[in-house]
Amino acid sequence: MSQAADHTTDIVPLTLDGGYGALTAWEAVPAPGVTALGTVVLVPGFTGSKEDFAAMLPLLADAGYRAVAYDQRGQWQSDGPDEIDGYTMADFSGDLARVVDQVSGDEPVHLVGHSFGGYVARVALLDRPARFRSLTLLASGPSSVADINFPPPHLVAQAVEQGGQEFIWQQMSTAMGLTDPNAAGRPEPAKLEFLHTRILATKKANILGILRVMEVPPLADPTVLRNAGVPILIAYGDTGDLWDPQVHERFAEQLGARRAVYPGVGHLPNEDRPEQVCADLVDFWGHPDPRQ
Repeated sequence: MSQAADHTTDIVPLTLDGGYGALTAWEAVPAPGVTALGTVVLVPGFTGSKEDFAAMLPLLADAGYRAVAYDQRGQWQSDGPDEIDGYTMADFSGDLARVVDQVSGDEPVHLVGHSFGGYVARVALLDRPARFRSLTLLASGPSSVADINFPPPHLVAQAVEQGGQEFIWQQMSTAMGLTDPNAAGRPEPAKLEFLHTRILATKKANILGILRVMEVPPLADPTVLRNAGVPILIAYGDTGDLWDPQVHERFAEQLGARRAVYPGVGHLPNEDRPEQVCADLVDFWGHPDPRQ
């Protein structure tokens, strides 16, 4: 969490009500004198949390946006049931709808979903499109069952059933080079410790529930989302993401979406290029036409 350390005075903890219990959140608000331009809600992905947006929240607040990120149910510090059946897509998208209502009242918000958070975001948008000013899918491709560099979710679930959260940590840390002392860009020990602690604290039912949700593409027909009439941005790295750049590009074309590409970045543009991601978001929100 070294990125958050530089902005501790800018980020404030927040507790929100979810469909099961408390959802732990962070927010950053524009300073006095900064013109308020609206609210943005950021949704983390599989095994993630609000901390994934630590570097982005203050930057968005500096640009005039109230920025809120939260742990989804059963993730890290948020409440969640111990049963897998409490982690359906309807549960996740319902929590997001509750978050939006609590942080923005009747005003529509900008929505940013990272990876699986993008799955939840697009479903929530289709349920109530009038609640959203825009949608950004950040390193969030069309499906987890096709055109993705990830094992079939049901096979991962079988391994998690046997090995639990520690299995997921070992697999992900190895795949991302987190435990290789010679790997370029390897996180500092404190960040590694946090990532390990976070995944162990995330409920096993959350992990298994998300993997079950992943077995069904969140959007069978992209034109349905396109026809919702909400401006869309597809943002992704071109090196080592779960989806190849061509998959993101094709998805953007299907959605009539604007694109932002980050050279040399993998699955975490929010952490690897937070300044550029925020700049692209602010530009998109000011000029949402995909042709601009």
